[in-house]
Amino acid sequence: MNLELGNIIKRLRTEKSVTQDELAEYLGISYQAVSKWENGNTLPDITLLPKLASFFGIKIDELFSIDHEDELERVDNILKRETMTDRNYSYAKHILDGILQNDPKNVEAVKRYAKVYLSKSNDDLLEAGRMLEKAMTASPLDEELYSLYRSVRGGSEYTQHSSNDWFIRVCEPYAKKYTQNCELYQMLIEAMISMKYFDRAEDLLGKAQFEGENVYIREVLLGDLALAKGKELDAKDIWNSIPKDNWIGQYEAGERFNRLNDYEKAIECFTNAYEAQKAPHRMDMMYSLAFLYKKLGRHAKAKNEWEKIVETLIKEHNMSEDDNDVLWAKREISQLKSICED
Repeated sequence: MNLELGNIIKRLRTEKSVTQDELAEYLGISYQAVSKWENGNTLPDITLLPKLASFFGIKIDELFSIDHEDELERVDNILKRETMTDRNYSYAKHILDGILQNDPKNVEAVKRYAKVYLSKSNDDLLEAGRMLEKAMTASPLDEELYSLYRSVRGGSEYTQHSSNDWFIRVCEPYAKKYTQNCELYQMLIEAMISMKYFDRAEDLLGKAQFEGENVYIREVLLGDLALAKGKELDAKDIWNSIPKDNWIGQYEAGERFNRLNDYEKAIECFTNAYEAQKAPHRMDMMYSLAFLYKKLGRHAKAKNEWEKIVETLIKEHNMSEDDNDVLWAKREISQLKSICED
């Protein structure tokens, strides 16, 4: 029998928010027996396993197989597919507290903690930020940590451009030490531009190492810098210089042309970004095109784009017909179809 069974019982009991007495009463045994299991001194009688599994709402096999990856997957399912109710919030926190008690440096658990806080409220964002700061020291090249940190330090609006001074102060030293972290460089430069720290942005941009698919992020950010200085034509010229076969550069340029209401150029860039990729295609530019066509009243084109999205999700991303993303796209198609027929 698995010697980790006592830890698993304790974890499940804690997640369910029940005492040793309550579990013991259900099983018809003493609370001391439960305590001995959880301390690893003894193991439950095999005849009690069905009742244990029933109490926790799991299969007997799961009593011997629950590990941190399983628990993190539970939290991921809550974040992706469920509303962050008080009950789900407490449940997810119980799971993550248990993991971090056993492994305080578990970076993946810390990242889920920040996402759970963001999904619920602002009350605990300061603590989430502190946890992420500690995780950065343990895993300084994990780009998602910095993105989450910028979000939890973003205040009540949850925008990526709030509290940028704090974000810059904490994260700039990591960028200077780990110059290969291009995602962090991009976030920092964007933050500096939004704060009008133009000299600092230019200095950091000169040190960044954008390579591979990200090689033209430098041009994207140079355009942002020019635009922030009031040089819109210069910014557009810079974005127009990005080669058509670089999908990331084209997509980012498209987003910027879209924000400047240069819609035809945005459509061109999003189309270039899609055509520059091989399967499985990224969905970002496809959604951008669908929304932009709808905004412009080009409902037939928008419907076609949503149909392409459904096909891509199913064929290239192996989603089922009843996946939430597919169902959402189908609802958009139905709505647009009715508009086109009117």
